[in-house]
Amino acid sequence: MTPSEAIDDAVQRLEAIAPAGYFLALRVRGASPLMVFKTFPQDWLDTYMENGYMMRDPVTTWALTVGGTIKWSSPFLPDPFGVLRQAAEHGLKHGASIAIGPRSALSICSICRQDRDPSKDEIAEAKEIVEQLHALTAPPASLTEAQKAVLEGLAKGEGTAKLARRTGLTEAAVKARQKDLCDLFFVSTPEDALRRARDAKLV
Repeated sequence: MTPSEAIDDAVQRLEAIAPAGYFLALRVRGASPLMVFKTFPQDWLDTYMENGYMMRDPVTTWALTVGGTIKWSSPFLPDPFGVLRQAAEHGLKHGASIAIGPRSALSICSICRQDRDPSKDEIAEAKEIVEQLHALTAPPASLTEAQKAVLEGLAKGEGTAKLARRTGLTEAAVKARQKDLCDLFFVSTPEDALRRARDAKLV
């Protein structure tokens, strides 16, 4: 099973234990997650973004300061701005959240049911899935010299043709290596791969 297939499989397992929807942001750096998966109602997602609720969301504060697992009904999750109360009006009545990893690469997930709070076993399973996904999307421990050469060329602003001439590769080979780097870092552009490599201090 490839990493991408393993990610798809894990996300499907998460969907099975969150019948009212889930929101998962993997390896958030600043306000930019590496990957986002969501099945929350679109009207709630639109309301959340339009009103800038992220910094008023009690789950955000809890994730950045405490982490672990918590039910939305917990007295240790105060909601002074009523964000969770508004979520309930959009069908997200009973939820729990998971947060793992350092603040520089935090993975956050919320799962919801309509009938009852998620059970202890469901939360434990969701935590296991998030931990698996967090590990699957970790940056590599090191890069090959060939990979570094491509990223260094990007850092210098070299186009495909110039990079090909400098490395003695064909342009097709350079493009293939750029695609491999995108796959390695789970991003869509070589520039994003360079940014992720820099974040991981690999170049």
